[in-house]
Amino acid sequence: MTNEWLKRDPKNGCLIGPNGGHYENEHQAAHYDLLMLCGCGSPEDAYNFCRDALACFDRRGCAHDWIDAEDALKDLIQKRPDDAAHVFAHMLTHLSLLEHGSSVGGSWPTNNGERIIDMGPMTRELMDDNGAAYRTRRLRR
Repeated sequence: MTNEWLKRDPKNGCLIGPNGGHYENEHQAAHYDLLMLCGCGSPEDAYNFCRDALACFDRRGCAHDWIDAEDALKDLIQKRPDDAAHVFAHMLTHLSLLEHGSSVGGSWPTNNGERIIDMGPMTRELMDDNGAAYRTRRLRR
């Protein structure tokens, strides 16, 4: 494994992650800076779940361009629902929709999370609006 994507701090010898954190090894840098996971629960399980989920979409070495990655990911989630729930809670945290203290399992909604809950379910009609919101968002990219 290479850590060319990381720099080393000359003062303490630690690797510097993409977000400026200092780490002993590149697995820690990927865990905290790329995946944005924390150390609560079983961090190695969360990291490995994310790695396995990404591998579902890995086309390197495939003879064809398209693979059924969504079904592979669905199978992974069904086999490891606890890891999936843990990682999903982290994702909602990094979207600023949840906050947590010492464990992501005890998270609570932020103001924006409460706002989404309080708005109620999305419908095709609300989402569609003749496709105007989608077209506008695509044009801005």
